[in-house]
Amino acid sequence: MLPYPDLVRRVRVRHRARSLAARDPWPDDEAAVTGLDYATVALLRLLSLQRETRRAVRWRQREAAALLARTSLETCVLGLWCLHNPDAAAMLRASEIRAASTMLTFLSAAGLIPDALIKQAVAALGEPGKLPDVRAMTQQIDAATSARLAAHMYDLAYRPASQYFTHATSSALLRHVTSKRRRTTRPTNPWFRRVPARTADACVGLLAGAIAVRMAVPADVFLRYAEGHAGRVLPPLVVTLGKGLMRKRSLVDLMHLVTEMQEETRDMRAYLDRVGTGETRTEREAQLRAMFDKLIARLGLDDMPPDAIQPIIDHVVMKALDEWDAEHASRVQQLATGSSSA
Repeated sequence: MLPYPDLVRRVRVRHRARSLAARDPWPDDEAAVTGLDYATVALLRLLSLQRETRRAVRWRQREAAALLARTSLETCVLGLWCLHNPDAAAMLRASEIRAASTMLTFLSAAGLIPDALIKQAVAALGEPGKLPDVRAMTQQIDAATSARLAAHMYDLAYRPASQYFTHATSSALLRHVTSKRRRTTRPTNPWFRRVPARTADACVGLLAGAIAVRMAVPADVFLRYAEGHAGRVLPPLVVTLGKGLMRKRSLVDLMHLVTEMQEETRDMRAYLDRVGTGETRTEREAQLRAMFDKLIARLGLDDMPPDAIQPIIDHVVMKALDEWDAEHASRVQQLATGSSSA
């Protein structure tokens, strides 16, 4: 939420990324274009989107900044997919052929050229194809890299941006209804102001780092840059809850709330550390649920429908109890093993 001054590092990252992406000319023979070539031009587009996103954030153009951030993430995913899919270049060319007939339908609709003639002309360009969607691309990337970073960024930023900003969904429309049930032309912002810039920055670092690794050049500066900004991208749900608390409470109240929540968390941890087998699982469960009830009340979430929040509490409580049982059984086994050795 707070500013993250990194001007010097951003200038260094952009300079190195630009030289990394433009080090070789584009191949003359289209058949010689590789996935790496497409990844590098995706990086150049990301550098442009990063600049536009930061400009939109600076001028408080919230809708434009969010849409640009979503486009940045989509471009980043496409670039990473091109690096890890050996057929990426051919599939991209086939998708362009498929899109050509769609883009020329206005000619047939206007009665200028028959639709059959357009299809015949496009077919001469090659076999049309279709790219996987963004979600499928992230799954392929994570499978190739044995990681979950791409899918994590998709769930963290791309899907929420699509839901709240890009598509005409109920969530997007209800942004024009205030907390006091009034209609307004100025929509609420489910993100903090700087989140789009952080998203675009992280995308530049991710793709530049992956390209650097592929080219066998140092990538640490890109990866540190990506991690520094990706860690500051908060999902809209967290932002919405935070803004709701800030509307209800003053800054002093929020500071007291954070302190109280820390105390509740410490008390819960201390209770699990000191509790012994003298208390049954039912007694431990009752104690944990009482602590969670107090925590929910402090957060101001006690007015939520029980069916919405109770399953989450049940899951967390059961998980804590199961982990306590497993840890206690491990300690007993270690003590028994130590006694036998002695």
